[in-house]
Amino acid sequence: MCDFVSRNKDLFNELDKFIYSVKDNENKLMTTLHYAQKLFGYLPKDIQVYIAKNLNLPFDQVKNTVNFYSYFVTELKGKYKIKVCLGNACSKDDSSSILNEFERLIGIKPGETTKDMKFSLESGGCVGVCRKTPIVTINGRVYESVTVEDIPSILETCI
Repeated sequence: MCDFVSRNKDLFNELDKFIYSVKDNENKLMTTLHYAQKLFGYLPKDIQVYIAKNLNLPFDQVKNTVNFYSYFVTELKGKYKIKVCLGNACSKDDSSSILNEFERLIGIKPGETTKDMKFSLESGGCVGVCRKTPIVTINGRVYESVTVEDIPSILETCI
């Protein structure tokens, strides 16, 4: 942990300022976790331990909170977070072919990040935009009615 903290000293100083500025003790853990993820981009164990210590909470409480909420991530993701919907509506429109094409073009499987940290690929359930399936999101931007032929041009927008 010392190496991680010392390598990110400025970010931890920012986190300290935030922690000491939050007055709402009831939501202090959640607001601190949100701020820390925004600051660092993810919440690895070193950050969770640091937060637990600075909020005087048991580490397991912090870890369980991070693991409970799907918003929080514990591994650093790529600059472009690609998510292919595999929900019922998208699956009937062959979203698995879309996922396979992303895998082929960027060389990673769902749950992985490219070595250059440019892309992360995820697949999952419905993203709630079922009007023109299949759906792909990249950093929250929604692409509707995606075809395999669309994928190269979609990736070009990430350059």
